Amino acid sequence: MSSSACRQAPHARPAYLDYAAATPVDPRVIEVMVSCLQLSGTFANPSAKDHVFGWEAAEAVENARNQIAEAVGCSPLELIFTSGATESNNLAVFGLAKALKKQGDPRRTIITSQIEHKAVLEACAMLEEEGYKVIYLTPNPDGTITPQLLEPHLTSDVFLVSIAQGNSVTGAVSDMHALASLCRSKGIYYHSDCAQTVCYEKQDLDNSDISLVSLTPEKICGPKGVGALFINRAQQVPIVPMIVGGGQEKGLRGGTVATHQVAGMGAAFALMVKEGAQDKARLDTLRSELITLLQQGTDCQINGCEAHHLPHILSVSFPNIDGAMLLPSLTKTACSSGSACSSAELKPSYVLTAMGLSDDLARASLRLSIGRFTTEDDIRQAAADIIAVVNKLKR
Repeated sequence: MSSSACRQAPHARPAYLDYAAATPVDPRVIEVMVSCLQLSGTFANPSAKDHVFGWEAAEAVENARNQIAEAVGCSPLELIFTSGATESNNLAVFGLAKALKKQGDPRRTIITSQIEHKAVLEACAMLEEEGYKVIYLTPNPDGTITPQLLEPHLTSDVFLVSIAQGNSVTGAVSDMHALASLCRSKGIYYHSDCAQTVCYEKQDLDNSDISLVSLTPEKICGPKGVGALFINRAQQVPIVPMIVGGGQEKGLRGGTVATHQVAGMGAAFALMVKEGAQDKARLDTLRSELITLLQQGTDCQINGCEAHHLPHILSVSFPNIDGAMLLPSLTKTACSSGSACSSAELKPSYVLTAMGLSDDLARASLRLSIGRFTTEDDIRQAAADIIAVVNKLKR
C-alpha cells in the first residue's frame, strides 16, 4: 500500500468567525507586499535618499499614505505610520498628555469609557499612576456612548476624550463626530479608535472636529504589524514621540518604515474604498441570517445597539447554560468570547458586564465576527454547531 493511501483524510476546518480579531490577508494585498520584498521591487529603506532604490521605496510609502488618506477623508500629511492600532492608541494618549505637560498646560483629566480597547484603558491607567485623573464612563445598555452621557463630565480640567467609533465586542457604533464636536466646543481634544470601522462607517476626517484617529488594516484583510495615527493639522494637536531615533514620520515615530507593510495597508484601504460598500451590504445580510438561525434554534440574547451596528460583529448570549463550557465545546466554529486581547483572562467580558450583563450571562456569550471571505455555508455550519452545543448544555 502506498504511503499516500495510508494518509487519513484531513479534518474539515472550523468556520472562521473571528474576523474582529484578525482577518486573512486579501491575495491582492499579498501581491503588493511581495513586490516590496524582492530585489526587483521596492525593498529598500525609504529614508535612503542617495539612490534610486530608496526613492522608489519612499514613493511606495507615500502612495500608501495617499490611499489611506483617500479612504478616511484627510490630507496624507496628517497620517503617521505606526506598528498598529495599539501603538497608535498609545501614541495618542501618552503623546498628547506629555506634550501638553511639556507646554505647561495644567489640565490633568482624561475621559474614556469602561468598554474601550485595552490599549486605551491600560494607557489611561498608567497615566493615573502618574497623578492624572481618569473618568471611565458607563455605556448605555446598548453599548453606545452619547453626547448626553459625556457632557456632564466635561470640566475645565479635561484635555482628552477617547471613545472608539465602533466597539470590537458588540459592534455598537457611537457617533464620534457628534462627540468630537462637543469636545471641540470646549477646547478638548478628541481621539477615536477606528480599527473596526474603516469604510464601514463615516470617517470624513476633513469635515470633522476629531483630533486623533487610530487606524489599522488588520481588520480589513490587510497585514498585521502596521497602522497609522491621524493627527488633525488644523487643530495643531501636540504630540511627543514614544519611539525615537532617526527622525522618521516627521519626528513622531522613529525607526525604518516597513515598506511592504505600509504598502499592504495602503492596498487594503484602497480595496475598501472600491469594495467596502458592497462588502458591508453582504455582511449585513450574513449577520442577519446568523441571528435568524440562532433565534430559531436557541433561547438567545443579542447584545449591543441593533439600530446602529457594524455589519461584521455580533455579540450573542445564551441564558441558563454553563458559560465556561460553551466555547470549548464548539468543534466546527472558530470564534471568541470577546476581544482577543483579553481572551487569556478567565473572566467574563468586561465590555458586557459594563453594559449590565451578569457575570454568568457574560460568560455564556460569543462574539461572532465575519468578513470578506465568509460564506453562507460558514454561517449555516457555525449556527448548527452553536445550536447543538447550547441545547446540549441546557439538557
